[in-house]
Amino acid sequence: MFKAVWQAIENAQNIVLVSHINPDCDTLGCTLALYDVLQKSDKNVFLFNATENLPRKLRFMPYFNEIRSTLPSKFDAVVVCDCARFDRTGLDIDAIKKEAKIINIDHHLTNSDFGDVNLVISPSASASIVVYEMLKRNGITPSSKAASCLYTGTIDDTGFFAYGTMNASTFSDMAELVTLGADPVLISKQLKQSVPLARFRLKEYVARSFDLLRNGMVGLVFIWQEDLKRTGAKREDTEDIINLIRDIVSVEMAVMILEEEDGSFKVSLRSKNYLDVSKIALKFGGGGHFGAAGFESGITHAGDIAKMILNEFDKGIKEYGTKMVTQE
Repeated sequence: MFKAVWQAIENAQNIVLVSHINPDCDTLGCTLALYDVLQKSDKNVFLFNATENLPRKLRFMPYFNEIRSTLPSKFDAVVVCDCARFDRTGLDIDAIKKEAKIINIDHHLTNSDFGDVNLVISPSASASIVVYEMLKRNGITPSSKAASCLYTGTIDDTGFFAYGTMNASTFSDMAELVTLGADPVLISKQLKQSVPLARFRLKEYVARSFDLLRNGMVGLVFIWQEDLKRTGAKREDTEDIINLIRDIVSVEMAVMILEEEDGSFKVSLRSKNYLDVSKIALKFGGGGHFGAAGFESGITHAGDIAKMILNEFDKGIKEYGTKMVTQE
């Protein structure tokens, strides 16, 4: 499939590289790296993301300023990276299929294989690793810029090697990317030491406002639009803030319920040891990984969403057939 997918990309002349809405480092790592590789050919290559206000913290990534929120007038291939479902692109799949072949590159266990051609490697530490393996197996050596993009995507998606599919192959790939020009120290500073004051204030709010439920095994926090306004934080500042709660010693599952501007809710789920939160997210139309997943809900009462999630947690505990020992 590595060769088949690359052949499908090479057969196209006008290529749109698509990252998911509210992008993270992994989805941009893939598309920006592929942009670097493909723009050196005789092809017309475009970067698309449906989110008009892209995350500030990712502005350091190469080609970030080339991303557009409108499609070009002509294209014959759409390469979607790091999306478990096509609707995460913000595009209409039926309209796109009338114009182009859809190429799906991902690492999510819950991927729906929506593409005309699919390269879904699960488990894999990141979609960026999938792209790197595809390039390697087709005899392509990424430039230092492309290597930096792929390294950034992987280091962020694994929480700096704290979770995900971490094995010898992953570390070997990361070492190769460093050899190719990725700068681990610089990338780490950009991701970890460039925190806006508003995000710091939001962390303080989360630390004061979360609840511990189910004998300390579930940590739950609601973030309302009013909280964002009061702290000066933006939606992007909520990314991975849920990890503050997951890291508490007794917590097996952390839940963040974020109120969107339109009154709907974004739900983020994290687990630590044995609970597969992707199964919970899938039941509500979302997806993700074993230890990190999420979904969007149109239910207008956040408390009802919390009750449904807790019900699924109880089922998961029963299915696992054990009890965690709460530690102080």
